[in-house]
Amino acid sequence: MPSTKFSESEINRAAQLKEQQLYREEGFRKAKPLKRTFDDYENHLFAFLIDLNICLLPVYIWAIEFILILTGLIPPHFFDWLFYLMYALLFFCSCVLMPLRLAATRGQTWGMQVVGIKLVDISMQEAPLMRLVLRELLGFGIPIMLFGYFFSITGLLVWWAVSILVVLASNKQQTLFDWVFSLIPVYVPSYKIRLGNPFRHILSHNEEQPVNEVEQPKEAEPEQKEEQKAEPANPVPSSSVSPIDLHIRSSYSDDASDDVEEIFKKAKQQNMRVISITDHNCARANAQALRFAAMYDIQYIPGMEADVSLNNQRVRILGYYIDWTNPVFDEVEKNSLKREKEASLKRAQAFEKLMNIRIDLDSILSKSRFQILTGADLTNMVFRNPRTRQLEPVQKAIRQAEGDEQKAREIFIEEYFTKGKSCYIERTYPDAISFIDAIHESGGMAVLSGWHVDELDNETLVDLIEAGLDGLEVFTPDVDSKTSAFLLKVASDEKLFVTAGSDYHGSKRPDRELGKTNCPAKGLHSVEVFTRALDNEKPDPNMPRA
Repeated sequence: MPSTKFSESEINRAAQLKEQQLYREEGFRKAKPLKRTFDDYENHLFAFLIDLNICLLPVYIWAIEFILILTGLIPPHFFDWLFYLMYALLFFCSCVLMPLRLAATRGQTWGMQVVGIKLVDISMQEAPLMRLVLRELLGFGIPIMLFGYFFSITGLLVWWAVSILVVLASNKQQTLFDWVFSLIPVYVPSYKIRLGNPFRHILSHNEEQPVNEVEQPKEAEPEQKEEQKAEPANPVPSSSVSPIDLHIRSSYSDDASDDVEEIFKKAKQQNMRVISITDHNCARANAQALRFAAMYDIQYIPGMEADVSLNNQRVRILGYYIDWTNPVFDEVEKNSLKREKEASLKRAQAFEKLMNIRIDLDSILSKSRFQILTGADLTNMVFRNPRTRQLEPVQKAIRQAEGDEQKAREIFIEEYFTKGKSCYIERTYPDAISFIDAIHESGGMAVLSGWHVDELDNETLVDLIEAGLDGLEVFTPDVDSKTSAFLLKVASDEKLFVTAGSDYHGSKRPDRELGKTNCPAKGLHSVEVFTRALDNEKPDPNMPRA
């Protein structure tokens, strides 16, 4: 199939439209109003001067023509004609071209685009087109025409002086007509738009696949597989222990067993050099871990893992090098505990009604440290109890599994607790982009967890990277070799860090072993680069990537 070629102007326009779309969808959350700083004043002035020179281009041309008249190269009788032509062009540039430009870009003049500034509504959302047009006409174009015509250069200088004073008096560098139309100038987040080499097909696992085909997610939703964690099956065969493990859960997680010191003891016994405890929606283990790191002479990277969502997809983000004392992480933990407790109650109540049984919820939840009752917990409960085991739905699952107890429980979970089934409870998770911002504000770096990454929608992956993702968990038992290879390519193309982790849970998940990250020897160097990003060597997450 022949490839379609686009002109440079078409490509630039497409990129411009995509940037506007990204700002409307999530960029407004990261936009930063201009402040009273020298750099912000300098950028604002620079943008104004660029626009002013574009508007005054007809005047500059007329000045050249006037010199040519004086030198005799142009006949003098052309003077009046050229003057009115200049004035008409000046009117077009300042009262037509500039307002149309501002409207077409939804808030960016040429000068503003150069310095990354955008005029938006006071709410940070994109401003209505009419307000942008009127702002540019009344605040820029018409004053140039009127003051220039009636008062010559003196009138223009007075108007610009007044405008500068208003900007200096404003906390957010608003002009007079910015105030009138409730507009503010902001720095917009930068996006890397790739139109010639679509990035959205990077997870297709097939480089020869046509670009109009996108790999469909697997049938199981992320929530489904989590609910299917009934009593674990036999452990997977062991592989070599990596000296670096950046994805470990301690007893601060609801589904892990080892306390913090046990983890350090085991890591020391296996001669591991660098570890990070990334508990599920909890950062409290870092206080102990930092002390034990010195005792056991193991480099430790403060971390945590959070459930978040983007584009209606649940993902997990790992935060590293975080200031774990930042209140935002306490808030994540509190909201998670509240969310899961409420879901547990609703799940159990739906199960009671469906099975026509009575569950002593208060007693069960009071004995649970995290007050969580999963679909797997309820399944194990009815399978263990001799009376409830005789229920027809339980017996049906046992018959279907032909006596395989583990398979029977998985069938039961699939039938009642997976997405769309009678006891499935939908949960709402925090916004992924806001959490990435919180990690950065705490001095940390955000890494996409390997948890179900092969089921992640490509659009969402792109949005996460453009939102400021710092790295990808490439090596982990959750990720197969093909996905790891493509994640490595993504990390290389996007200049992202590469991490590796075992997702160790202690005795709660015997199939996960400390240090077993599936990271090959060739990949260890890439992971080591991330582990050296400590203290003063840590890259500034706000700095643009090379």
